[in-house]
Amino acid sequence: MNARRQFALLGLLALVAGLLAYGLTRWVFPASLPAADTVNLDWLRQEFALTPAQLETVASLHADYAPVCAGHCAAIAEAETALAASTTPDARISAQAELKRLEQRCADSTRAHLRAVAAAMPPAQAARFLALIEPKIAHTEGRIGAPDLNARP
Repeated sequence: MNARRQFALLGLLALVAGLLAYGLTRWVFPASLPAADTVNLDWLRQEFALTPAQLETVASLHADYAPVCAGHCAAIAEAETALAASTTPDARISAQAELKRLEQRCADSTRAHLRAVAAAMPPAQAARFLALIEPKIAHTEGRIGAPDLNARP
C-alpha cells in the first residue's frame, strides 16, 4: 500500500473511532442540564424553604409573568430601535421619553410580580427575598429580561 492510501485509511479509522467514542459518551453520560427556569425555582425552593404548595404557587406566578416580561422586553427593544433611528431633536426627545416610560413600566411590573412571589412565602422569608431581589430591578437601563433570581448577593 502506498503512503497516501495508508494516510487516508488512518484518517478514516480516526474519524470512526472519534464518532464511536462520542456516541458511547453521549449514551453513557446523557446531557441532562435543567432549564434555567427550573434552576431558578429549585434555588428559590431551597434558599427560602418553600413547601411544595408554595413552590407550585411561585411556579404558576412565574409562568404567568413570563409572557408579560417578554412583552415588556419587546416594547423596550422597539423603543430603543426608534431612539436609534431618531433623526431630529424632537423625535429623539420623544423616543427617549417613551423608552424611559417603558423601562419604568417594566420595573414597576416586575416589582409587583416579585411582591406577588413574596406573598406566597412565609413573612420572614418574603422580607429576605425582597431585600435580596428588589435592588436588582432598580437599574433597568441596558438590561433585557427579568432579574436573575438565581444569583446570591
